[in-house]
Amino acid sequence: MSVKTPKQLLIEKFGTRQDLIAKLVPLLGAGDDEKKALAGTTNKKLLRIFEVASEVKKNFGTKAGLIDAIGKLQFKGGKPNAGWREKQETVSIKRLFDKHRQLAGGDKA
Repeated sequence: MSVKTPKQLLIEKFGTRQDLIAKLVPLLGAGDDEKKALAGTTNKKLLRIFEVASEVKKNFGTKAGLIDAIGKLQFKGGKPNAGWREKQETVSIKRLFDKHRQLAGGDKA
């Protein structure tokens, strides 16, 4: 049995790239600019972004919930300042998820 390519996996799970992007947009809360950026992304990255965004939605609900979870792990008392939170809003969900995994002390991906 041969290993499937990212394109084959994408077609098998979602049908087309556009279908996958359409499912990613609400998960990421992406606007038109982000949607255009996703359209230029490789199939492998799109699949990984979908995997991470789905995991974040399942475990934290939203990006804000993930940021709250990181704040609780990173700061004593779990109370980050407004400037830190504002900066985290600009970071991608994938990077935030990786940061949470590192702070939690596990390789739970």
